[in-house]
Amino acid sequence: MKMKEKYTYGSVKESEEYILPSASTVLLCIAFIKRDSLESRVFFTLISVSILLFICWVCYFSIERTFTADNSAVTFGRFFKKRIEYSSINSIDLRCETRSFKKRSSHRYIKYISTVEIITFHCEDGDHSFASELIPSHEINKPSGVSPEDIENSKFSRLKRYIEDNMGVISRS
Repeated sequence: MKMKEKYTYGSVKESEEYILPSASTVLLCIAFIKRDSLESRVFFTLISVSILLFICWVCYFSIERTFTADNSAVTFGRFFKKRIEYSSINSIDLRCETRSFKKRSSHRYIKYISTVEIITFHCEDGDHSFASELIPSHEINKPSGVSPEDIENSKFSRLKRYIEDNMGVISRS
């Protein structure tokens, strides 16, 4: 039996979400501040790289990820795949984080909140973490409606149980 799921990607670390748009903004600012002293070719190159970084950031977070688990390994990925053999897993941790951010709306800032589920595989070759958005961003004053049963039946919780069941079969063999 094989388990395959799509999940909405959330970054493992909150700071990861801002690297590409920050770099894009810095390059754009440099291009416009130094516009008079730059050659037109360099100016347009900076603008192009800035736009390209921004497009990469949008694509990176908008593409659904998948994981596939079979009897001997789990594979995560979309473009790049990471295969983790069950025999190399020492332990699996699962945790949820609540993340918040503010967004300007007309004349005020609205606080948004989301819940991200992070699964970490502690393996012989190091730790491998993957994150999934458990509850999408919503206004903080609106109830999220998450319950312990929702967390218990989340995609990563089901994956952890599936792997642990298969690891038990492997160790008994």
